[in-house]
Amino acid sequence: MRVKDLCLCVGMCAGVAAAAAQSERPALQRLDSAIEVTPERVARVRYEQGRVRVVSDWVEYLGRGAGRRGLTRVYDCFGDDNSDGYMDDTGACFTSSTSRWFFGTAYCNMFVTNDHSVWGQTDIEAGFQRVDLGWYWTCAGSETERCYIAVLTQNSVPCEPDSFDHSGWVLDYGTLDCNPGGNDPGYYYSNTELSTGAWPIPPGGTGSHILLFAKDVTMSGGLTPATCAQAMLWGTRYGGRNQRGDQNELQLDDDNPGDGVHGPGECYDYSHECPDPLGAMVQFWGERDPECLYADYNGDGSVNTQDLTAFLNDWAPGNGATDCNGDGAVDTRDLVCYLNIWNSCKW
Repeated sequence: MRVKDLCLCVGMCAGVAAAAAQSERPALQRLDSAIEVTPERVARVRYEQGRVRVVSDWVEYLGRGAGRRGLTRVYDCFGDDNSDGYMDDTGACFTSSTSRWFFGTAYCNMFVTNDHSVWGQTDIEAGFQRVDLGWYWTCAGSETERCYIAVLTQNSVPCEPDSFDHSGWVLDYGTLDCNPGGNDPGYYYSNTELSTGAWPIPPGGTGSHILLFAKDVTMSGGLTPATCAQAMLWGTRYGGRNQRGDQNELQLDDDNPGDGVHGPGECYDYSHECPDPLGAMVQFWGERDPECLYADYNGDGSVNTQDLTAFLNDWAPGNGATDCNGDGAVDTRDLVCYLNIWNSCKW
């Protein structure tokens, strides 16, 4: 039997109009149990001639900690307020920290595009070097199915003209149980840190990410859509104290019909009570802008008045660490230099 590759059209495609003629979908439900899984291997993928294809050799995944040090959360639609890779904050939405929204076990949406604007202290050129994901794996029902998730980034945002410049990585999780958890149903989540390479961050920090759920890779490197899967849903405005990044209310799904194409009626408004808006459950990690590292003068991970006070306390007696402009002297020009950096990085 010949298997058709997943053919994509993303962004503004075939007359997609924002939130137009949306289909009726199941009511949102909550899942409380989260099951951690880890990919077995990773490979590069790229959007080419209307299809996402594997464009590199597969590399064994070495696990968290095998990648680069000093990563920080730069976009959080995951609920990881403590920066530990786990769902530890629900704001006022739920009492359980792991509870997340989805459309029920029978809903299928294997192709998602959601926008992102990264944290203001992000080093754009360093790219995204880690991704955390949450998804529900219906697949074949009571059996098992191999799980691939391709994650790509692009410059354009959902429901606007497509930039057609997608690149990213595909994560191979091996064979997973369908409808996991049995009598206590749950969703899968993972933290995947690349040892080399990165996902490009769009210039200015605003663009979108694409998720493709697949069950096979063809001989030509194409991806065969999963039998049934969907991204779990959360939001960037969940009420946490340490939120990073933002999103808007529009998301492109592939459910009307599920044909690998984002067509009319598949640009959805995800405005919701809590959190508002919803979006695919994704978190990206990257590096902090070098200037903002300096602005965090006391090294506590945030830039605020405590850093300004610490800088002034060192600057007044002429401590060399306050030579902000690097001219070898400590004077008022360094104070102005630091104030400019501090003002652009404080949050």
